[in-house]
Amino acid sequence: MRRREILAGAGSFAAGATLSIAAPAIAQGTRQLKMVTDWPEGSPGTWSNAVRLAQTVADATGGRIKIEVFPAGAFVPALFPPAKR
Repeated sequence: MRRREILAGAGSFAAGATLSIAAPAIAQGTRQLKMVTDWPEGSPGTWSNAVRLAQTVADATGGRIKIEVFPAGAFVPALFPPAKR
C-alpha cells in the first residue's frame, strides 16, 4: 500500500514540474529591416554582395526576416563621393 502512495505522489510531482516549465517565446509574423550602405546602387561587387546577403537572410529564415537594401544617398551621404570630371 505504501508503494502505491509513493508512486502516485511521484507521478503528480512530475506532472506539476512539467507544467511549470516556461515555453520558449517564438516571434510571430515577419520583420522588415533596412540596410543602409555607403555604396552607390549597381557598383560591382559591393552592391551585389549587400543584395545577396539580404536574399540569403530571407531564404534562411523562410521569409520571416526581410532586408531592404538602400544605396548611398538614400539616408546618408556616400562614404567616397564620386570624382569630379
